Amino acid sequence: MSQPIQSVVNALAVLEAVADHQPVGLSETARLTGLPKTTVLRCLSTLRETGWLTASPDGRSEWALTNKALLMGMRSAPAGDLATLMQGELTAIREEVGETVHLLVRDGDAQVVVSRADGVGAIRTFLALGTRVPHHSTASGRAMLAAMPPAQRQQILDAEADLPGFDRDEIERHVTAAITRGYAVNHAEWRADIAGVGVAIFGGAGELRAAVSVSLPATRLEDLGAESIADVLLASQRRVAQLLR
Repeated sequence: MSQPIQSVVNALAVLEAVADHQPVGLSETARLTGLPKTTVLRCLSTLRETGWLTASPDGRSEWALTNKALLMGMRSAPAGDLATLMQGELTAIREEVGETVHLLVRDGDAQVVVSRADGVGAIRTFLALGTRVPHHSTASGRAMLAAMPPAQRQQILDAEADLPGFDRDEIERHVTAAITRGYAVNHAEWRADIAGVGVAIFGGAGELRAAVSVSLPATRLEDLGAESIADVLLASQRRVAQLLR
């Protein structure tokens, strides 16, 4: 059996460390990987030159993933197929409500943004592709939690219990409401002044595949009303269920 190429092994270790802890500096990356700083610096520089990492422009020398990792993975992952299939739906939702629409899939105990249709207003919300977000404080996450078996739901909530602002009783109330009405709402619990309405997306066998959320300034949610946005999302949910059969 051939031996692994150590430089490649080192570069992958650095890439994974940055992915898990971004933005992260040189010293912390060296600590996480157990590699010498000089080796880590060479790996970071190489990964930047090849388009996998980006350095912060503020002089703090912190590193983060570019979208290359996400886009590469989506070429073969089910999320990529779903994002391609859903793009027309995201655009249709955006055209009806005028606000930013995100498609998110579960990634471990978090969610990740895999597609987006940007809002048309002068002031609009934005999450970059690849952004990881919690379940308990977001409309998309609460919609997913409502669609999960109780044991799976509790597993995720246990994993998020140490996050700021976590209140299990309040979360359970939000999830129960989402189960009852078929959609979830967040009233700026995750990001200040940013609200959202979300629904789960199911496959042909009824399995949870993703969530779609409309994200907008909290004042505009008051003007539009969560129910009117939810009507658009639920209609899309039904169309997608037919497509995924």
